[in-house]
Amino acid sequence: MNVAIYTRESGTRKYKPASPRAAYSPDTTFCLRYTQDGKRRWEQLDVKSYKEAQAASLKKLTELITESCKQKPDIGTVISRNLNLPAPQPRPLKPIQPSGELMLDAAIDKYIENIEHKSSKTSSGYRYTLQQFYASSGNSLLANVTTQHLYDFVGYLRKEGLGDRTIHNRVGEVVTFLRHFGIKEVTIRIKYVEQKVRAYRPDELKTLFAAATPEEWILFQFFLCTGAREQEVMYAEWNDADFVDGLFTVKAKEHWKPKDYEEREIPLPDFLVAALKKRMLATKGSLIFPQAEGKADGHMLRKLKYLAKRAGLHDEFKLHKFRKTYATLQHKAGVDARTIQKRLGHSDLTTTLAYLEGEDARSDRSRQQVNGTFAMFA
Repeated sequence: MNVAIYTRESGTRKYKPASPRAAYSPDTTFCLRYTQDGKRRWEQLDVKSYKEAQAASLKKLTELITESCKQKPDIGTVISRNLNLPAPQPRPLKPIQPSGELMLDAAIDKYIENIEHKSSKTSSGYRYTLQQFYASSGNSLLANVTTQHLYDFVGYLRKEGLGDRTIHNRVGEVVTFLRHFGIKEVTIRIKYVEQKVRAYRPDELKTLFAAATPEEWILFQFFLCTGAREQEVMYAEWNDADFVDGLFTVKAKEHWKPKDYEEREIPLPDFLVAALKKRMLATKGSLIFPQAEGKADGHMLRKLKYLAKRAGLHDEFKLHKFRKTYATLQHKAGVDARTIQKRLGHSDLTTTLAYLEGEDARSDRSRQQVNGTFAMFA
């Protein structure tokens, strides 16, 4: 379920996705696009700014989620019908508490306002999760939220068909929201089976790069050789590259901030420095990897999947796997874990260690290591 914000060209039926970073005049026509009863709908807004349009989209999303909840019977009602039992009675309403405390809807608005400094992707994700929590629990005093509300939220997400890992993440986002307001005792733990993500094998990377166009080659070599996150590559600028010392610096921009606001330097191999120099002479604008119109490219994952398919590679290809591959290759080259942690931008060494893969027991290196270790006892 999604409510998207669009702008409409004056006097036409042409719509264009709106952006929080774009500058709009007061006479811009904003519209909402959403799906209701299986049909796509457009709704013109009487607002003057993107911020007002964003508030309208949140209101519409809440209405759609609430309507969806009303249409679906709860688990107790379904069980009662199947067993031919009386339908469960609704819970009695809690007495109205004294005024002066935050209601849940107001707390959500305040929290979203407080985390606006995070990336738009992160803040919109939290906003959607909290709207789901609001739809599952109803509006009440924030101080009256209990662990049972979280269990009800889990049931709501399961009815939506979400998996355990996704439910774990969304419950965690709600718990973070509650702790933001000092509610630390309300929490539950959702267990899930952690899927092991392996690094790319050297043969996979060679096949991938052999099938790449020059544009794809330099883009995914940059991912591999820096271990940078997707948005760090999206917003990488030429000013971030030091061609003298061969460094790429992840640093804040006016419209984008790195995770945890931490700037860091990453050394680049000489072949990539030379390729970037050549690319800089042939491109315009400040971004290293822009779209054709000069904007940040949000389709890098789609490009990777298309390249992998062209190369005849059938395993799942993801941008984040380049970070694990970077860490593993650097570790095997003798770089210590603390240095890798710093270059990846991890705040916790435990996270970095989880990225590192051990040596293959069948490799020549493993054979050399075991012979070198135990030869003296032969």
